Amino acid sequence: MKISPQNNAQLWIESWKRAEVALKAVKRRELRTYNHTKNLSIVDGMLQWAFEHRELRLNSGLVEQQRLFMRMKKP
Repeated sequence: MKISPQNNAQLWIESWKRAEVALKAVKRRELRTYNHTKNLSIVDGMLQWAFEHRELRLNSGLVEQQRLFMRMKKP
């Protein structure tokens, strides 16, 4: 028995809907049981690396974005 492409797509969608519920439960459980104290040095190391490798920015880029929008607007 061959499954039509439409039925196959519907089965795929239903499977992912069921998986979504299960994946959300896993995520909630992992967040609830996460050991912050145990992993503090790892998180601290990542934050320290980001701080040490940051780039000094004198602006947010919004002015440049607006300049580009104005160029696109002109005929």
